[in-house]
Amino acid sequence: MRATLQALKAVAAAVPLAARHAYELYHPPRAKPGRTPQSKGLPLRELRLTTSRDGIELRGWVVPGAGPHTVVVCHGMGRTMSSTLGHIELLHRAGWHVVAYDLRNHGDSGRDRRLGSMAERYTSDLADVLGRVEADPELGGGQIALYGFSFSTWVALSVLTRLDRPPAALVCDSGPMFDIASGLHHFAQVRRSSLPEELRGGAAHAVYRFFFSALCRRMLAVRKWPPDLSGTPTRLMFIAGGQDPLVPESQITPVADRYPHAERWTAPNALHMNALRFDREEYQERVLTFLTRAFSQSDGRRSEAARNG
Repeated sequence: MRATLQALKAVAAAVPLAARHAYELYHPPRAKPGRTPQSKGLPLRELRLTTSRDGIELRGWVVPGAGPHTVVVCHGMGRTMSSTLGHIELLHRAGWHVVAYDLRNHGDSGRDRRLGSMAERYTSDLADVLGRVEADPELGGGQIALYGFSFSTWVALSVLTRLDRPPAALVCDSGPMFDIASGLHHFAQVRRSSLPEELRGGAAHAVYRFFFSALCRRMLAVRKWPPDLSGTPTRLMFIAGGQDPLVPESQITPVADRYPHAERWTAPNALHMNALRFDREEYQERVLTFLTRAFSQSDGRRSEAARNG
């Protein structure tokens, strides 16, 4: 009898904890300040803008390069733009301007308490950032590429359907998930060891996983996934980590398969979002070659359009 009561209490505790963790997925606790481009000797100026949808302030960095092209970098969920500093340095050293920003509810950007339409909010925010980049006199003269990590690969892929001037390229590192429901179930399983002991197994854990996944999907409110990009000239590259425990290659491949001309590569030694560290030389070569070709092809299309103008 006592064991049954304890099991019932554990099941009852699973639901509010799942709800809290689902909320924190999109509204994580504020992280400590991280390093800035200045710590690597890079030039820096501040970026600030207010979102067109709901007036949230987004804060970011502009790292000017030789130009004329710009790469906009979007960090992973629960992190900040500081987590992409190695990639920012790589892209800047290659000669491009780099723009990075903290997603809403992350880092120094503003916070909301929204419970719905999070997919639309994050996607609209990225469209606002791209609009600011195009209007910036220092950045607006060349082509633009997007560089997303984990969750933000979903945002970057989705934003392509709403832009009048699509980016030249998109690099998706460690994402996105094809089957969002199973991916969230898997995420709940991976974080099992961090749960209270009574929620790590049996019916209580099954209830936790079900409600965590269901609430995350309800808050995200995904529509039309993966997006139809037929007619969109943006070149796509998908990078999976061969040892990734969070978003495995088996989740990324079905998304990449929707786009027959996309480039894809699995970094054999990488975990989640760290291929630059574990497969550095090949990662750098593949990414920089991909972006260089994409910018060149986009320049060619622009020149042809001007001649036919």
